Amino acid sequence: MDDKYLFVILVLAILFGASRLPSLGRNLGQGIREFKKGVDQATEDQSGMTTPAPPHDAGAPRADEHPPPTP
Repeated sequence: MDDKYLFVILVLAILFGASRLPSLGRNLGQGIREFKKGVDQATEDQSGMTTPAPPHDAGAPRADEHPPPTP
């Protein structure tokens, strides 16, 4: 498994040059952190959201109540 990582690093070094690898890694890490932060924030926002109950009209039957039978 270590050979795969070495191969990927070698290919990246050839494509981008060894001098740009640290900045690429830094930018990738920063992007992953921002993505995780956004996902956590969206999850937190959704868990805090509640849908308010509609106002109850005293004369109308509620959805969970059955209307009285008509003769």
